[in-house]
Amino acid sequence: MAKLILMSADETRARQMLALAQQADTRRQPQLVCMDPAKALGTAGLLHATDFVVLQADEFDMDMLERLRQRFPEPGDVPCILVTPQPSAELLMRAMRMGVRSVLRWPLDPREFNEELARLDTRQEAEAGAQARTVAFTSCKGGSGTTFAASNFAYAVATLRNKRVLLVDLDQQFGDAAFVVTDKTPPATLADICQQVDRLDAALLDACVTHAHPNLDVIAGAGDPVKAADIRATHLERLLDLARPAYDVLVFDLGQAINPAAIMVLDHCDTIHPVVQLSLPYLHAGRHMMEIFQSLGYAAERTQVLVNQFEKHAPVTIRTLEDALGARVAHTLPLDSKHAREAANQGVPVLQLAPHSATSRVLLQMVEQMFPAPARKEEGLLARLLGPRGQSGQSGQSGQSSDGARPLPVGRHA
Repeated sequence: MAKLILMSADETRARQMLALAQQADTRRQPQLVCMDPAKALGTAGLLHATDFVVLQADEFDMDMLERLRQRFPEPGDVPCILVTPQPSAELLMRAMRMGVRSVLRWPLDPREFNEELARLDTRQEAEAGAQARTVAFTSCKGGSGTTFAASNFAYAVATLRNKRVLLVDLDQQFGDAAFVVTDKTPPATLADICQQVDRLDAALLDACVTHAHPNLDVIAGAGDPVKAADIRATHLERLLDLARPAYDVLVFDLGQAINPAAIMVLDHCDTIHPVVQLSLPYLHAGRHMMEIFQSLGYAAERTQVLVNQFEKHAPVTIRTLEDALGARVAHTLPLDSKHAREAANQGVPVLQLAPHSATSRVLLQMVEQMFPAPARKEEGLLARLLGPRGQSGQSGQSGQSSDGARPLPVGRHA
C-alpha cells in the first residue's frame, strides 16, 4: 500500500495532522515524519514516487520547492499538499506551475483537509487496476547470467522510465542480485521476511528492502540453500499482495529452481524471460524448460527468450537455438566481458558504468519494447517558427503564466 506521509519539523503539528488523517479514514497508510521538510526531501529512500506527501512548514523557499520538484520529476503531477500559515501569491503560483495538488492554510480546517484526502482516495481507486507489472528471469542451467540480466534490467526500467521497481532475488544458491546494483548491506533477506510473514505489512516490508537507488528497491536473496528451502509459495503470495499496489514493476530473479514457490511467481508474471546461451548444453536444458512451461499452461506470448553472451560466430546459431526451443529469441545481450566485469567489481549496474556500451543499448531496447516512451506531441507551425524566443516572450509577463493562469486560491486544487 502506498504511504500518506505527514511531515513537519514541529512534532505537535505533525501529530495534529496525523489525527485529522485518521479521522478522514484515508485508504493510504499514514506515516508520521518529524523532520525538517528541506532535509527530508534530500534524504534518499524516505520518499518514493508512489507516496503522497503533506508538507507543513512556516515557509517554502525556492530551494525547498526545487528539491520537491526533483523528487517527483513527472511534469504537472506532484503528489503533495503544502501547508503553511501565510501562503503568499508567489508560492501559490509556483505550486500551480509545478503541479502541486493544493496549498492549505495552517491551522488546518478539518473539513477542508478531509476533502483533499477524499480526492486523493478517489484518484487511488481510479488507478487501482494499474498494479505492478511482473517480470521473471529464470535459467534452465547454471551460469547463464540470469542475475546479471534481471538486476540490470530492473535498474534500466527504474532509471529510463522513472518507474518504481522492486527486484526480488529468489535464487536459492547464491542470492547476490543486490550486490549487482548496490554496495549497500541489505537490512534483511527474503528468508528473514518469510520468517515473520504473519506480521508482514507495508511498513515492515519497506524496512526490509534495500533502497538501492531512488526508484529501485531490492529484496536480497537468502544466500543459503537451507534457509531458502523454508520459503513457501504462501509467503511469496503475501509478498505479492503487498508489493503490487506499491510498485510499478516487480522483477524476480528465479535462478534455475522450478519449485512450488517459483511456480507461484511464474503464475502471476506478465512476462517470463528464460535466459540461455548459444551452446549445446543450453539447447537440451532450454528445450526441457520450455516443455515445463507448456505443461504449466503458460501462453507462448508470455515467454521471451533472452540469449546472454551472444557472439555472431558462435558454433550454435540463433536459428538452431530457436528450432530446439520451439520459440523465437526476443533479445540478445552481447558478450561484453570488460564492462560486465567492471560493473560487478564496483557493484554498479552496467547502464550506470557504461551508458553507451553494447549491453546498455540492448537494455534500452528491452525497456523500450516493454515500456514504450510516450509519444511526443507535435508542435504547431507557429510554435516552431517562433522557437524559444517566442516562448520566452510569452512567459515574461509579470504575475501570470504563459497561458494567463492566475494565482491559486488558498485551499483549492493547484
